[in-house]
Amino acid sequence: MSIEAEREKAGFWFSEETSPESSISLKLHSILFSGSSPYQSVSIIKTSFGRTLVTDGKTQSCENDEKIYHESLVLPPLLKHGSPKKIFIGGGGELATARECLRIPSVEKVVMVDIDEAVVKMCIEHLPEWGEECWSDPRLQIIYGDAYENFDKIEEDW
Repeated sequence: MSIEAEREKAGFWFSEETSPESSISLKLHSILFSGSSPYQSVSIIKTSFGRTLVTDGKTQSCENDEKIYHESLVLPPLLKHGSPKKIFIGGGGELATARECLRIPSVEKVVMVDIDEAVVKMCIEHLPEWGEECWSDPRLQIIYGDAYENFDKIEEDW
């Protein structure tokens, strides 16, 4: 086999350290977005897990399992509560957590505070189905800033 054929076969790989002694590597099919904000590097890549949001080299969520991940993150505490009306999300840039919160009929208001406006806008542009246009739901308020610093301010408004 020629050197060119070997190189083409090898392709490019995305590797992520999962612990000090292990990592995972996936064949990189394509890079859909790569950039940086004042806070972090941001990429959307495509692997065997579908489109994947990566910040600072760490996977945040993948297309093939993001619905399972976000449902599991949101639904148990909301169902345990029984009838949540107001929800605070610290982070949540890809808007999938907000999407799941807004599916609960009793929810009147969701406030999502994310420090990185660039990530939220990039996800709206490149991963719009993850948020299912929840950004246009009048019950959702998005604040760009530090979640901890904004929590007391929001609580006063409620």
